[in-house]
Amino acid sequence: MSQNSDTSSMQNPFIIGERLYLRPLEPAQDNHLYSTWMNDEEIRQYFSIYPTSDTRGKERLEQLYKDGKHIIFGVALKSDNRLIGLVGLKDINYINQTAEFYVIIGDRGIQGKGYGTEATRLMFRYGFMELNLNRIQTQDMEGNIGGWRADEKAGMKYEGTLRQAILRFGKYHDVRVYSILRSEYLESIES
Repeated sequence: MSQNSDTSSMQNPFIIGERLYLRPLEPAQDNHLYSTWMNDEEIRQYFSIYPTSDTRGKERLEQLYKDGKHIIFGVALKSDNRLIGLVGLKDINYINQTAEFYVIIGDRGIQGKGYGTEATRLMFRYGFMELNLNRIQTQDMEGNIGGWRADEKAGMKYEGTLRQAILRFGKYHDVRVYSILRSEYLESIES
């Protein structure tokens, strides 16, 4: 991890990786991209069925930053500071030390290049090393093959399938549950 790389050209970097960095979202600046991604038909299949205007996107981002049980970052390219996605931990339970993870690479032009996996690993580092979590899990719709393959590449283990757990576009979909434990994460960075 190149934490000590030159950060002067990056916009408010919080966690720095090889090709990406995670930064807090700026509601007034990032609301348009956020709402564009949330309204994208392909992303909507897996993440949100509610229409999102720029105003609603700004309100939603502002609300998320007030919620101690949800942490969201923008995923930005180090090469040009372009915001390409979102990554977050939600339903953070500080007693059981668990959280639900998600990542969205909203820029379709660069999907499939491993950015989701890198953002996932950066978020694991934050969740385990800074938030002191013990378990991070995610749920992927069966049809979101890119999503669950990225989870597997990032070191998550498949736990099972929730049958017909989500209704989208008039059809019930199975959901795959993945998780990673702190001990597994620590093992992966030591090897």
